[in-house]
Amino acid sequence: MYREYEPPEAEAVRCVWTSTKVGVQRVIPDGCMDIIFNGENLVVAGPDTEAFLTEATGTGVGVRFQPGVAPGFLGIPAHAIKNTRVPLAELWPTDRVHRLLGELHRGKPGRSLLRAVQSAEPDRFANRVRQLVASGDVRGMADELGITERHLHRKCLAKFGYGPKTLQRIVRFSAAMERVYAGKPFAEVAYEAGYADQAHFSRDVKALAGATLTTLVQDADVTR
Repeated sequence: MYREYEPPEAEAVRCVWTSTKVGVQRVIPDGCMDIIFNGENLVVAGPDTEAFLTEATGTGVGVRFQPGVAPGFLGIPAHAIKNTRVPLAELWPTDRVHRLLGELHRGKPGRSLLRAVQSAEPDRFANRVRQLVASGDVRGMADELGITERHLHRKCLAKFGYGPKTLQRIVRFSAAMERVYAGKPFAEVAYEAGYADQAHFSRDVKALAGATLTTLVQDADVTR
């Protein structure tokens, strides 16, 4: 079972999640970065542009940042850890990681992770980019933000791990999958998300998730 909890008054955090799944799990792109406790160690999940296969131990707990927030908090550009997972100890001082691990092992790891990231703050640039991406038109984004196309691309790489067009594609895909997991028909989801048709949606799912919509739904065990 995979569960998500939206913490109150935590603008920089999208959710705290827990997972009791065991075995190889498929993590699909959502534009976010996570700090994950796997029962033994702490790792940082970078932004994905494709499905990431991971070995779940049944004791997973994580805190998921809003898109664009984690790089500033962790002190590393998002593109440096795109499509990979790195030990938190490579980004934080060893004693800080050991203290957090001690708290996690003593119980209530979700609360401990949330306390550990309570100083994270929303990113104004990232928030504005997300708003513009959600509007569906990225062509005039640089002008809207008052910067050059090159500067926009460079800042997006640092904040999100990829450029505006890829970000838009992943945000649309992630929003569409939320509707799919809620039980909506595939064709209806494709229309609502702005895909040309269901076939277009299915092709994007296969490219980003490495599996069909039917497989993703069959494998899902999600509670929000």
